[in-house]
Formats: sequence, C-alpha cells, structure tokens
Amino acid sequence: MRIDGERLNARIQSLATIGQTTSGGVTRPSLSAEYLEAQDQVIEWMRQAGLETKIDAVGNIVGRRSGSESQAGAIMVGSHIDTVIDGGAFDGAVGVLAGIEVADALSQHSFELKRPLEVVAFIEEESTRWGMSLMGSQGMLGTLAHDDIFGRKDDNGVTIADALRSLGLDPERYRDATRSPRDLDYYLELHIEQGAVLDSLGMPLGVVTGIAAPIFMALTLEGKADHAGATPMHLRKDALIGAAELILAARRIAEEASSTSVATVGRCEVTPGATNVIPGRVRMSFDVRDMDSDTREGMLERLKGVVLEVAGKYSLRYEMSELARGGPVVLPQHMIDTVARCLERLGLPVFHLPSGASHDAQVMAQIADAAMIFVRSRDGVSHSPGEFSAAEDITAGAKVLLQTVLALDATERPTMR
Repeated sequence: MRIDGERLNARIQSLATIGQTTSGGVTRPSLSAEYLEAQDQVIEWMRQAGLETKIDAVGNIVGRRSGSESQAGAIMVGSHIDTVIDGGAFDGAVGVLAGIEVADALSQHSFELKRPLEVVAFIEEESTRWGMSLMGSQGMLGTLAHDDIFGRKDDNGVTIADALRSLGLDPERYRDATRSPRDLDYYLELHIEQGAVLDSLGMPLGVVTGIAAPIFMALTLEGKADHAGATPMHLRKDALIGAAELILAARRIAEEASSTSVATVGRCEVTPGATNVIPGRVRMSFDVRDMDSDTREGMLERLKGVVLEVAGKYSLRYEMSELARGGPVVLPQHMIDTVARCLERLGLPVFHLPSGASHDAQVMAQIADAAMIFVRSRDGVSHSPGEFSAAEDITAGAKVLLQTVLALDATERPTMR
C-alpha cells in the first residue's frame, strides 16, 4: 500500500489557507467561522477516504471505517485542527491529515482491517478559545465537568454550550462523547516535534517515550503604587520586584529538579504600568512541567514556598490559584517497540525522545494503548508562522503510521486497562 505524499502535503497547505493571517500564520480557534470551514473540508476528505463521519457530543470530528471483526476495539488515529493565534500550518493538522491518508491507502487497495479504524480531529486542543487544553480528548475520557461546558466563556462571553448548540448539538448530552476501553484498543498520533531535538541530530522522525504535562498557576502580587521619585527605596511595596525574583526562582527550581523539568512564566501584567509609578500589582502565570508527577509536585511546593518568602520580604499580599493540570504519561513499551520496528522496516533511523509539550495522546492513553511519532520541526519553531516540517519527513511519518496501524491490527486484543 502506498502513501500519497504529494496529496497529503497539498492538503496540509490547503488547510493552512483557512484562517491564514497577514503574517502567513494561521488563526483557527475552535468552532470559529474559520474552524467550521476547516471542519467541513476535513469531513469531505474523510468521506473521500471511505470514512463514515460524525461530530460527537463535544464537537470532535470522527471518521470511521468498519473492520471485519464486529466486536473488535478500534484503532484510533488523530490529532487536532484548531490553532493558537497566528500559529503554524503543521501543528495538529499533520496528524489528522496523515490519518485520513492512511484511510485513503487502505480504501484504494480494498484492504480490510480486523479492527475498525477511526480518524479523529479533537476540538480545543490548544485552549485558545476557552482556556481549556485537550478538551476534546477529555470529552472522550469522560472527565469534562458540567461547569466546563456551561460555565467557561470565551472573550465574547460565549460558553462552550452556546457553541455546541450552534452546531445543532445538545450540550446537556456532552457525556455521550465518552468512550470505553472496550471501544478502543489503540490510539496513534503523528505530530510535529515542536522542539529542536530531532532537527539538531538530523533525525527525520522520533519515537515518543512519554509525555510531560503542565500545572498552570495564576499569581497576583499586591503592593502599593507610589511616586517613583518621591518614595524612598526602603518604604516601597514594589510588586514587580517580587515578581522578578519569582521569575528567576522558577527557572532555578526547574534547573535543580531534573533534566526533564521545565518552568515558565509566560504572562506578566503590571499595573498601573506607568514609567514614573512604582508597580502596585502584578498578575503572572506559571507553567510547571515534568515527566514524573512527584518531581513536578516537588517543584510546585518549592515555588509556593518562594512566593511566601518573597511576599514577606517586600510586604506584598498575594493570591495564588491553580488553573489546570494534566497527568504525565509514560507510553507502553510494547507500543514504543512496535513503532520502532516499523521505522526499521522502512529503513528509517530509530530515535527515542520524550515530549515536553502536551498532546491528546496523554489523555487517550488512559483508555487505549497509545503511541506517538514525532516529525522533525525546522529549528524547533512551533506556534508561529515560521513553523515548518519538510514534505518528505511528513510523508515518511505517514508511512510509519500506516505500517503501525497494520502491525497493531495483527496483534491480539491488549490487556484490559
């Protein structure tokens, strides 16, 4: 069976024109007008590949191809088509369109799998619209809460429930999207690396060993806004000075924790924000990640201790809250080995690496045996108009994806999780 790399890469570029920005990037938040246009196109390509399509109860696009064994659990392949603001053409889209290409290859050769094949485009992976990453896969896992659906609002006050209604869906039935381990045997995701490891080593593809997950924290420091010239240094309650120490502390804590630990302050809002006024308030975010849950919790506890210390040092009030957290995942060894064998069979080098970024695979791994294949990203650039993966690398990734589907279809049903 043959992967049509020319068709696959042409579809990636075609999809990138939907929501294209003046800088050459892509802006396609979940269920926006641009997203719905992209959704229609993806559904059309799924149907051309012989997949029966539907939109599930939380807005995921699902295409399904039946297998010869009616009671067999499905092999699901997918990723997402929503983007960050002014993002790239490859993040998420590569995995969805490669999944469709696998279905196309099977259909064109009239090849019947034992297991059903499902291709999915998860909704709101990026958290761009409602601040809730991995929403679609969480919907399949059954971990979405009523408050998520009816309480979360976008910048225009539109709830997830409102947006689902616009699709003709009943938001009260959001739990209908939940899938059982009996329904799914395997989950596979092809994705660009979004880092520079593969590119730095000249490796076109990588086998993912595990996925780190973040804890997102919000912190507000309250001091006192005063005149920058008339207030002596020893009488100041400068919230930005405290924030500066915490930014450096977050880096230090991550560096001392482990080689896979990272911590980021990605947002820092200073009030009143005037040149000649001492900052009286700072709102900031923390993103703390590691492959190991205990290590990550240790980092967070150290960070909380430093917050308490800095607040006392500069006479600041503070409020710290947890916004979201995901669970780190170590992928099953037999899945890692299966992908590696498929790479070898195709004459491609095998390289193992962890994922520092979150992916739907870490959620789906809780109900199906999961694997991920990374495609190298030029210079490690992602979430940017400069994001780029070479057509030949993407085609190679799709070939490995197809071979992995065939290899898994020939196996016995995995042990019930």
